[in-house]
Amino acid sequence: MKKLFTIHLVIYLVVNIVWLAINYMMVIPENPNLPVWQPWYSPIGWGICIVIHYMTYVSGGEKMIMEVEAEAES
Repeated sequence: MKKLFTIHLVIYLVVNIVWLAINYMMVIPENPNLPVWQPWYSPIGWGICIVIHYMTYVSGGEKMIMEVEAEAES
C-alpha cells in the first residue's frame, strides 16, 4: 500500500507542478484579472484526495474500517 501511495503522490506532484507552471506562464499573463487562487483549485482538490488515500490505506485506516464493518455485520 505504501508503494501505491508513493506512486500516487509522485504523479500528483509532477502533474500539479506542470499544471501550475502552465497556468502562471500562459493563462495568468493573458488574463490578469483572474483571481490568484484560481489555479489552485485542482491541486487543493486532488491534495484532499491524497490525504484521504493516506489516512485510509497507509496509516491503518483500512484495518479500522474492516473492524467497524465486521462489528456492524454481527
